[in-house]
Amino acid sequence: SGSVVGCQAVAVLLHYFFLVTFMWMLMEGVVLYVILVRVFIDITVRNRYLIGFTLASYGIPLLYLCITVPLGFALDNGPHYAGDDPQSCWLRYDTHFIWAFIAPVIVIILANIGFFIMAITIMYRHQRRQTQKTKVATIKHWLKTAISLVIVMGITWIIGILVFNRDLLFVAYIYTIFIGLQ
Repeated sequence: SGSVVGCQAVAVLLHYFFLVTFMWMLMEGVVLYVILVRVFIDITVRNRYLIGFTLASYGIPLLYLCITVPLGFALDNGPHYAGDDPQSCWLRYDTHFIWAFIAPVIVIILANIGFFIMAITIMYRHQRRQTQKTKVATIKHWLKTAISLVIVMGITWIIGILVFNRDLLFVAYIYTIFIGLQ
């Protein structure tokens, strides 16, 4: 709370590392796709995927911030990384610069929803060819699969977008429970 420059530095670092976290969630969706479509991958190809995923997960947010940070400081309507109150070092809501974080997160969540639908579709087609289970066992299997994938792929962060509305306190509680499960 003492230094404006220190607060801005913390906010930029938080912005970067949160975007890195979401990029890794996107990579989980890509890995799921690769596992379901390309079942047998040799070790050298798998290592190349891992290197590519790592570079993408750290590099894309860095490139994005190389554009948004200077843009945030260049705009006329005040510092965008100072926080709304003296106790927080984050993106400002009142200048709408918070969308520099929310927009990529929404894109990542939508992509993971696409990967989720694709994964459920592929698994359903594969399961249909397998031995027939009872209706209840099938529903339990799909429910467990869907819940697991939703949690792992970060789709529960959709609720987090509603947390930005300070009037919806109950949403913050629901969001905290779901993110805690992740």
